[in-house]
Amino acid sequence: MRFQNRIIKLPLFWKFAIISIIIVAIFGSINIYLLWTSVYKSFEKEIDKRCKVLAKIISEKALTPMVYDDNLSLHNILDEIKQSDPSISYAFILNNTNDLIAHTYDINIPEGLLNVNSLKSGNYNIEVIRTSNFKYPIIRDIAYPILNGELGTVRLGIVEEHIQQEMMEATRNLILMIVAFFSFGLVGALFFSYIITSPIKKISQKAQIIDLNYIETEDYNIDRRKKARLFNIQINDESDVLVTKFSEMLVRLKNSYVELKETQGALVQAEKLASLGTLSAGVAHEINNPISGIKICINRIIKNPKNINQNAKYVILIKEATDKIENVVQHLLSFSRKQDILLKRINLNLVIDSAILLTTFKVKSSNIVVNADYREKYFVKGSTNHLEQVFVNLILNSLDAILERKEKEPNLAGKIQIVINRTSDKVYIHFKDNGMGIPYANRDKIFDPFFTSKKVGKGTGLGLSVSFNLIKEHGGKISFSSAESSGTEFVIELPCYKNKQMNGSGLK
Repeated sequence: MRFQNRIIKLPLFWKFAIISIIIVAIFGSINIYLLWTSVYKSFEKEIDKRCKVLAKIISEKALTPMVYDDNLSLHNILDEIKQSDPSISYAFILNNTNDLIAHTYDINIPEGLLNVNSLKSGNYNIEVIRTSNFKYPIIRDIAYPILNGELGTVRLGIVEEHIQQEMMEATRNLILMIVAFFSFGLVGALFFSYIITSPIKKISQKAQIIDLNYIETEDYNIDRRKKARLFNIQINDESDVLVTKFSEMLVRLKNSYVELKETQGALVQAEKLASLGTLSAGVAHEINNPISGIKICINRIIKNPKNINQNAKYVILIKEATDKIENVVQHLLSFSRKQDILLKRINLNLVIDSAILLTTFKVKSSNIVVNADYREKYFVKGSTNHLEQVFVNLILNSLDAILERKEKEPNLAGKIQIVINRTSDKVYIHFKDNGMGIPYANRDKIFDPFFTSKKVGKGTGLGLSVSFNLIKEHGGKISFSSAESSGTEFVIELPCYKNKQMNGSGLK
């Protein structure tokens, strides 16, 4: 079972913010841990020191009463010490034979307390007692020698709870201070994340709205002014350099695109002029024939000006001839005129018919047949002038391919078949001929600018390249299939016209 990778879109600001929060949280936790460990160790040392000081005081005060066996004084000393410090849980004194001689308990000391701690090699010793038999669960017990242990031992129990409360309060204050620093650090991290990512965010926003269709009119300047300035001085960093260079790059892109469009327009016009040169003989023929007819009619009218009925027929013939000349000239002017690509609803059938009309003379003089099969009217979103140029280019290429094959096969019946079909959202125009076909070695290059396989002086190498780009501008595709010495079929795919696609404005 294959799992698709989930892509989560996370803005750069939040990446910086999350990383900063994690780093601050880690360092804050480490600081709290180290602080707690340090405070607890200090707490233990403080208690041990306190135990030692209190036990030493008791041992010094008990020295004289023990020499004179004054147990009452020993009891008074222990009671006085215990009352002066609430952290003392108990105190008692043992003689050199470990017999109990004084204590602070009202009756008897708890069982087992005498043996939980003892001197170590004549020096004091501290043990931590954890039990439920006493009032307090944790007691720090110290055994301190009296006169180096020769007279006896002082046993003192210090309750950790009182000192621990003080320590917890101090620790709590320190933790609050760390949390405050953590909060300030978090706010600072978010602020610096905003400062760092703000220029990059502006670049991202500009990059997302770049549209080559409107690049000539859009303003892509990026406001690089900082909101915060110190003494009216602006401080620039790498992000500002990035914004500046990106803004300059957009300007260069805009200028390059404008130059590219101008160059493409020049190439389109150059290919039109080249096609006009090819069609000029046919155009001259289409104009000369009607003119010859007009001259004949005028001569006959001059010879017999009073024959009104006959002259009326000649006038009608002269009008038809002039209409034909006007039609040819209008087609020629429309085809040769340089126009912007304005997409609108057009009848594809009429555009193909116009392209066939422009190439009629060359087709007939070459003894080639052009068949156009229209089952219905096909409407697309396009530019009549530019699509007509594409269709003329394809017809002329087919003518050249058929003529090339005829040189080898003189009896070949040249034929160009134009078929249109459609799907729910696409229209497909097929131009199929029985010419020489495209050599396999040239098939990857036929749409390259200035590539041609024709003889010198018979092609500019721009026809298919210009046609490819014009169809692309229409949101369509052009493809082909070919077999050498059998013919070629070009297929143009264009989007169908839909009312929702057009809002009365064209794409320039």
